[in-house]
Amino acid sequence: MDDHSTPACPFCPFADRDATFVAQHIEYCHPEGGGQPSFSRDTHAIGNASPVPESSPVDEESTDKYVDCPHECGEVVTTAELSIHLDLHVAENIALDDSGVSQSDFARDVSSEPDISSDLEDSVDFNESRKGGKKGADRDFTRTNTSKPARARSPVGKVGSNGAKRLGRSELGPHAHEKKMPSWLRKMLEKGGRTSKQTQITADGRLARRTTVENETENLIPVIAKLCEQDPSSRRVFLCSSKVRHICKMPREGGFCGYRNIQMLVSYITKAKAIGHEHFPEGLPTILQLQDMIELAWDRGFNSSGRTETGGIRGTRKFIGTPEAQALFMSLDIPCDASSITEARDRRAYDALYMDVAAYYHSVCSLDDPRKVFMTDLPPIYFQHQGHSMSIIGFEIRDNGSANLLVFDPMFKTSPVMYRLIGSSARSDHPARLLKAYRRGSSYLQKYKMFELLKKISVAMGKRANPNIIVTGTPGVGKTVHCEKLAEDLGLKHLSVNQVAKERNCFDGKDKKRGSDIVDEDKLLDAIEHEVLLGGYLIDWHACDLFPKSWIDLVVVLRCPETTTLYDRLASRGYAPNKLEENIDAEIFGVLMDEAREAFDEEIVVELNSEKDSDVESNCDRIAAWVNAWWKQNAEDADDDDEE
Repeated sequence: MDDHSTPACPFCPFADRDATFVAQHIEYCHPEGGGQPSFSRDTHAIGNASPVPESSPVDEESTDKYVDCPHECGEVVTTAELSIHLDLHVAENIALDDSGVSQSDFARDVSSEPDISSDLEDSVDFNESRKGGKKGADRDFTRTNTSKPARARSPVGKVGSNGAKRLGRSELGPHAHEKKMPSWLRKMLEKGGRTSKQTQITADGRLARRTTVENETENLIPVIAKLCEQDPSSRRVFLCSSKVRHICKMPREGGFCGYRNIQMLVSYITKAKAIGHEHFPEGLPTILQLQDMIELAWDRGFNSSGRTETGGIRGTRKFIGTPEAQALFMSLDIPCDASSITEARDRRAYDALYMDVAAYYHSVCSLDDPRKVFMTDLPPIYFQHQGHSMSIIGFEIRDNGSANLLVFDPMFKTSPVMYRLIGSSARSDHPARLLKAYRRGSSYLQKYKMFELLKKISVAMGKRANPNIIVTGTPGVGKTVHCEKLAEDLGLKHLSVNQVAKERNCFDGKDKKRGSDIVDEDKLLDAIEHEVLLGGYLIDWHACDLFPKSWIDLVVVLRCPETTTLYDRLASRGYAPNKLEENIDAEIFGVLMDEAREAFDEEIVVELNSEKDSDVESNCDRIAAWVNAWWKQNAEDADDDDEE
């Protein structure tokens, strides 16, 4: 999906298809012929507020330098992220300066009048490895707020009773040790964005009073859809629900991009009246309210190690990340799925990211549909990489085969040109220029080795976006090999029940006769329920009858009729004679196949032989064909629901 023939900057890794854009980058970011723009660090720059004393007992972050943006946008970024930050300013200025929309072409539909955005948002927030909270939230994250690879934790960090370590400036930002934010900033966040009221003529000729908020923009997705239709370099585009608002920072706000992305997801939840909307009766929660909600989630045990790692976030400017967002939504019983994407074998991290996001939209879109632009009802995706977080609002395939994420970046205000296009039938002479601020391609993403996604799962009418498959059978038939290959080929997630039981201590004593642990099935189901209900799991275990029917879409029972082969496999694992004999008998008499047929409807139970290495390939091909058919049927069912 990468494009290797793009013009590039001679002074840094920046590249772009538009040679003019690259030239502007060089002029803007390397005015002295290769050096970074000059700047001075002024600790009183933001609001002329007195600096809050910060206790840094040791030189734990001496390599992480935070600087004010030299173009006075109010951002405080690391020196490693400064070049990227200035590149985004270039894209913003192009959108602001674009003059390709003729005023005489406007035929505004004032019934869809938007809110107006404000200033740029700060870059920041990534999380370190830590355990999850209740019911299947045990996921690890790496908190890293710079563009450098994660470094060893400071040896002076205090270790809490839960094993979590107190983080420092490199993870939590320049205000990692502050007790409270400046009073002027707190008052600004309490007040929120400036609001204004206008009298407008609606499409049906009525007069209506509308309230707009300076840093919120509604109805922007349809504008992006139109621009993609007009851009000849766009071949296929998939967009999320138009109910999501673009929310950016207010002037002088600082590094609250994680909170702004949570607000964008909440804007979808409230407008779509999705699961959990009742928790936001007064609209979007403020940043201070979100801090209180995250602290309450920690109190209830959701990703609670975050309190030890951050020292608490209430009333501070400490960076937050994916685990805090996940904890908040889970504490409100809002289904969400968090995942971490890294490099694997010969696959680059950003290629794996593209595949994950493409699969997200493919779950509701049929590729047989000839349309160029697909508008879906999917929620946006909370997206984080080293140095910044955004909201993914779409996925784009270009005419040369390369791909882009389409994002709402809290760092960007909505340009006047984009604002004028909302509700208008006007065309832009330069759609690609206007789309630059929303596109993130390989030239941007290749700098990062790890990404995190948090997806709000739409559980409409009990439907999952991805199927759950049990791969079961006697020990030694190849369950794990099949699941690992399917997970790699299809982008589904391998859930090894043995591993989960060990990691989450789902045991109830020892079976002395067999020499094995006794699994507490109720505790196990509680541990994985939240995750499995989201869909997209390959459940790997030797039993299947404990799982509720509603959780499962396909049951694959692997068989090894040549029991001498199975005997050799189990013997090589060191099975005791009585345990080995018990498993061979179970295979001969088809015990697990009978259990599967009794526990599930027979039409979803499939028996496949797994004796030879070639069986793995053919079995996975057959299962993959079923998954693709399931996705297609699911998309068609969703279209039928929309028509009704």
